[in-house]
Amino acid sequence: MSLTTTSARGHLAGTYPYVRVGDGPKTLLVIPGIGDAMFDGEYGRAGELLARRQFERFADDYTVFLVSRPRGLDEDDSIESMAEDYARVLESWVGPASVLGLSMGGLIAQELARKRPSMVDKLVVGVSGCRVAADSQPLLRRLHGLALGEEWVEIRSELLEAMHTGVRRKLFPLASRTVGRLRPPTPAEPRDVVVSFEAVREYDGTDRLGGIEPRTLVIGADEDPFFPESILRETHAGLPDSQLALFTGARHGVFLERKDGFDTSVKRFLERETARVRQQPGPR
Repeated sequence: MSLTTTSARGHLAGTYPYVRVGDGPKTLLVIPGIGDAMFDGEYGRAGELLARRQFERFADDYTVFLVSRPRGLDEDDSIESMAEDYARVLESWVGPASVLGLSMGGLIAQELARKRPSMVDKLVVGVSGCRVAADSQPLLRRLHGLALGEEWVEIRSELLEAMHTGVRRKLFPLASRTVGRLRPPTPAEPRDVVVSFEAVREYDGTDRLGGIEPRTLVIGADEDPFFPESILRETHAGLPDSQLALFTGARHGVFLERKDGFDTSVKRFLERETARVRQQPGPR
């Protein structure tokens, strides 16, 4: 991690937890996945350092905003309503930006780009697609049930298994269920996790892909249990202007396990044409 990388953290309008990384002339909004609902909504020093490490590759050219969803989601919140929240983030605080959505965040990012194309320079749908695979619905139903029972350690353990390959696929869930119990996830609002799983399970944007105007990169892994190769290809084929980057032999956590290749693909896509430069500084 570069010692010169700048960062800051706080809340937009007292509502949206965020971390800002870098001070480049272009803007990248990152929309996180379902794990966003499983922390307390306060990015501390450790969270800021983690974000700096995660996005340092982009920090020279971009001001990166990792923006969380509000705590205390409504019971009827959906992917579509969450996209409206992020539209407000762009319109009121961040300005036009390229958007990177990861997992559940990729679903939200698609709806954001469809509803506010003028605010989205380029779209990256990361380890995500137009819908979750039908084969993953039993696992998602199980995770939803665990969320109703507030079984946070077990949810984390099963997600770790879905994300990783090789020895990590065994060791990480084992560590989560043993020593990891000393530091379990701490959702600020347990109901947010339930609402998030419901939103992911119910979303299907297949018939709306043709309405997404910004140039899009669909990037993921062939063995992802939630968004496998078939879903990635279906999403790519339905978009008017898109590219596909597919990693073989990887799962849902490809953006972590193959970080260098993933980041390189995203950065090359974003830089192929110059994105708009921020006219107004974001929150500092």
